Amino acid sequence: MNKYLIAIILFLSILNLQAQKKVNLTEKLKDYHIAMEDVSGQELDTKRVKFYLNDGTVIKKRYLSRYDNPDRYDKLIYLDEDNQIRAYVFSKIEEDYVAPENNVFLSNKTKAFPFDVVDINGNSYSLSRLKGKVIVMNFWFTACGPCVKEIPELNKLVDKYRGKDVVFLGFTYNIAYNIKRFLQKFDYKYQLIPESQVEIINYEIKSFPTNIIIDQKAYIVFKTEGYGYNTVDDLDKAISELLKK
Repeated sequence: MNKYLIAIILFLSILNLQAQKKVNLTEKLKDYHIAMEDVSGQELDTKRVKFYLNDGTVIKKRYLSRYDNPDRYDKLIYLDEDNQIRAYVFSKIEEDYVAPENNVFLSNKTKAFPFDVVDINGNSYSLSRLKGKVIVMNFWFTACGPCVKEIPELNKLVDKYRGKDVVFLGFTYNIAYNIKRFLQKFDYKYQLIPESQVEIINYEIKSFPTNIIIDQKAYIVFKTEGYGYNTVDDLDKAISELLKK
């Protein structure tokens, strides 16, 4: 084959990859629910099943093999009301997470950005009123595979520190309706704050999940981005140390 033709084909392939469009996953998946059991044996209706990355990027079927790799990507399977597969959402597994060996706290703590929010049950929370307590913040969304994966471990923290001066807040851009639909399938014990776009911007959230701890004097002393197998252990250590002060 002519080398110039090969170069043109490669160039067009690169452009095609770059042109992958993004969609609003919250809107696309609002009528579906996450599969809670193995449905791998179900025959797929390839004309109706859609494939996405967790940032909303649409995956074309011819590139699916790049993402259907359990060593590199987690996946959530979404079903319709008849429990038929309608979407796959892939999330890259974070490989660069390094657990702190000794001190889990940030070397340079910064003042937390003020917030005044209401959770899905109508309870109000603000930074000023929570001063004196340890505030544990989780930034997540319902279609985020790594976010969902760490929820059971986060719930254990809530149980462990129940009755202590610790408040657990989950911030998401999802609307309350979609969060409540999510809670029909998953137990999440944080106080969940819907439509938190302002807080996501103010706290400079670049990836999901992100976990932040604010100390009793309203300073950010802990922050991790992405999913790591030691994240919850580090959260636990930080909370415990702060409660000793």
